[in-house]
Amino acid sequence: MEWFRWVFRYAAWPLMMFGFGGAVVWLGAGGARMVLLFLVLGGAVAFCFLSERLIPYQPDWNRDRGDTVRDWLHALVNITLNRAALWLLPAFAWLSPGGGAWPHYWPFALQVVLAVLVLDFGIAAAHHASHRFELLWRFHAVHHSPKRLYGFNGLMKHPVHQSIELVAGVLPLLLLGIPREVAVTLPFLVSITLLCQHSNADFCSGYFRYLFANAEVHRFHHSNDASKGDVNFGLFTNLYDHLAGTFHYQAGKAPRASEAIGIHDRPDYPTRYLAQLIEPFRALG
Repeated sequence: MEWFRWVFRYAAWPLMMFGFGGAVVWLGAGGARMVLLFLVLGGAVAFCFLSERLIPYQPDWNRDRGDTVRDWLHALVNITLNRAALWLLPAFAWLSPGGGAWPHYWPFALQVVLAVLVLDFGIAAAHHASHRFELLWRFHAVHHSPKRLYGFNGLMKHPVHQSIELVAGVLPLLLLGIPREVAVTLPFLVSITLLCQHSNADFCSGYFRYLFANAEVHRFHHSNDASKGDVNFGLFTNLYDHLAGTFHYQAGKAPRASEAIGIHDRPDYPTRYLAQLIEPFRALG
């Protein structure tokens, strides 16, 4: 069984990122029905949770702490409402004024890579700003409040902050004139990436960790040590962080205890869903 766990540690992340993600790109290139893309996403969610049970990074983080219903609510709201800019991006793409700027002649997969990089840079910049400006941080703090990291944490965001990040990432794509068929793939790739980024699976991605913003590097971002957690803002990649000087990785040094993550100066941060939605506005008062 140990050999299986060892193999699975190295295979889990590529299967998530390139297997399920690659399936989304392949289906998108063929103009597949939307239901097939949702099936791939459902498979990615199931595989993520399976990985967290087979090779847990911190077994205690798989235990429900009365937060499961709250996290499902965050996930449902963010997927159905606050991801509207991404889910509607294919429709908005028809109205884009910048159609001539997009390299329509590129192979489909390369167009998706370009879209991912543009989206990634905009979201990473907004994310970084949210750690620099108090007003933005009040809304972003919801995402940092959990005391355990697992797949659904990526969907745990205040609707206001989710909208800010999406506008920063989506607007450049609209101005460039992203094609509808390319735009279709983005919501699914974002969701798969968020699962990979916050997963409690103890996978090992080797040198890929220096390029892709997976859980191995993103756990440092959730450190509640103010001197250590101000790093690794990228969604898909670490390119923004390498350019901004905010990339950080030390083997074996990522936080592993619940006491090491969260908001260091707000141990009393609300844990209920509605209270978390209200908290940023209460702070404004």
